[in-house]
Amino acid sequence: MIYTASLSNTNYQFIVKENETILEAAIRSGVPLNYGCSGGTCGICQAKLISGEVKEIKAREFVIPEADKLQGSILTCVCTLSENSQIEANVAGSAEDIPAQKIQVKVRKVEEIARDILRIIVQTPRTKRLRFLAGQYIKINIESLGDINLAIASCPCEDRLIELHLRTSEQDQISQQIAQHMRLGDTLEIEGPFGNFVFDEHAQRPIILFAFDTGFAAIKSLLEHITAQEQDLAIHLIWMSCGEDGLYMHNLCRSWHDALDDFTYSGISLDKTMAGLMENPQAGCEIVELSMRETLGSYDDLSNYDVYVSAPAPAVELLKKICFGKNILQGRFFSEPVRGNEDLSCIVSLQKEE
Repeated sequence: MIYTASLSNTNYQFIVKENETILEAAIRSGVPLNYGCSGGTCGICQAKLISGEVKEIKAREFVIPEADKLQGSILTCVCTLSENSQIEANVAGSAEDIPAQKIQVKVRKVEEIARDILRIIVQTPRTKRLRFLAGQYIKINIESLGDINLAIASCPCEDRLIELHLRTSEQDQISQQIAQHMRLGDTLEIEGPFGNFVFDEHAQRPIILFAFDTGFAAIKSLLEHITAQEQDLAIHLIWMSCGEDGLYMHNLCRSWHDALDDFTYSGISLDKTMAGLMENPQAGCEIVELSMRETLGSYDDLSNYDVYVSAPAPAVELLKKICFGKNILQGRFFSEPVRGNEDLSCIVSLQKEE
């Protein structure tokens, strides 16, 4: 059996499957309910049942006061629905609603998915998941070398698994340490989430997502979050890279193009490497701008669109100039720097010559 949970204080609705807790269903559906331990211990996920019926299917240690029980208080991490129900629950409306957390995680996968590109999967403990919003990033401390910030490439709906993308370079000690020494089963401490590059849940406008190189990580997180909510939005994903290996998840993007309604994918591999572009920075900027203008050529008016971009600052400025020339509204252009080794390889900033 499946039932529908409606949040009385928001526009969210989501399906709760049999033997699935309300919290698990919300996470799977991309609904950012407040929670802490997710195991019946802390009480942070306490909500109020307005109508309908629930039943507890998991053990809990947290004791709900009798007065609260009489008012309909439940723990979403231990209860499932017995019928379609209406619930009043706290939901993270912005990045500021989610506190920074420090969590010990286990490395579950380290793979080179393209030349100099690592895909890293870490897993949180069952009793302490990372709460975050799509588009945010985390900090990892590498002993004796310092911190590295990496965008989360997975959706909050992915439960305990967190995906990260890293471009390695011989000139970057941290990326080399990770590439050479990180192994399955290693323990890391992550801190986060950080950043305000998050999806505007209330906009309901067509979306252009633009990624440059490993800026794709943050964009991938946003896209998977939007599609998990099954929002009826037109989406155009544009991914630009230097060299053939830069579009390191090209097949995934093509599968989205085939599977999703009203979804367009444009993959752009620049003919020159970043080193080639940097030989003449002004010409390099002109090449990048020309590719952007060609890809957006079918858009005469962007006043009804939202644009989300994760790219080095010069690429962001080029795209912003193009979008404002096409009438995008103030406040509807959202940008995020590429997290990680921003000063290396394809992340090197292009600077126009004066």
